[in-house]
Amino acid sequence: MRAKLTLLAGVCAGAIAFPAYAQDAVEEDEPEFPSNEIVVIAQRQAQRLQDVPLSVSAVSAEALEAQQIENTSDLQLALPNITFTKTNFTSSSFTIRGIGDLCVGVTCDQATGIHLNEAPLFGTRLFEGEFYDLEQVEVLRGPQGTLFGRNATSGVVNFRTARPSPSDVAASVEAQYGNYNAFKVKAMYNLPLADIAAVRVAGYYVNREGFTENLFDGSDIDGRDLGGIRGSLRIEPSADTTIDFMVQYFEENDDRLRNQK
Repeated sequence: MRAKLTLLAGVCAGAIAFPAYAQDAVEEDEPEFPSNEIVVIAQRQAQRLQDVPLSVSAVSAEALEAQQIENTSDLQLALPNITFTKTNFTSSSFTIRGIGDLCVGVTCDQATGIHLNEAPLFGTRLFEGEFYDLEQVEVLRGPQGTLFGRNATSGVVNFRTARPSPSDVAASVEAQYGNYNAFKVKAMYNLPLADIAAVRVAGYYVNREGFTENLFDGSDIDGRDLGGIRGSLRIEPSADTTIDFMVQYFEENDDRLRNQK
């Protein structure tokens, strides 16, 4: 059984952003873009994808759903030069252009930067679960140490979650059922608190019986029992100030085989 709690808090007031640990990032006010434009933050500011002088792939929430990309393993099938492998001891290797994290040990450094809303993650359990309520996934190819610091030799993968919207109430529910009593549900709820604030809650739960027979005692193993929840709060006290708080929790308690975990 594993449980992990991630707390991220960011303040964008002209130029400052900080997660739960100290890290400064240069960020400008996000300009307005037409709805049909693909906007990325590959250079720590909102820009049109065609204006960024980098090798960047951006996958929107609509594209994730249309291509049935539910986890990181599926992501590699939609992006060039990308491979993803689960390694021993529940670690993982995200490889970009042949450079990845193949070392197993506490002294090994990441070669690919993994970020959640621009906050770097180390020893993350983000890849144990499935994608839910994402706004966009951005993959930057090539060394990105200038803007993203160390451990970005091969590039950076930035997962951007859907942010609360103060404009209207929104909700969605998705449920699936399959063989081996497989059950999956994903849900989201967005609630405006005022003209300048909103809260968003999203989560998912997956449960499935095992389909691998244990020849020792005849029991079925390799089942799934995991889920996660994310709460986000956005406050916009002025036109050029945005305050975001996010809390994310993940828990797993199943008997999946190690090579699949």
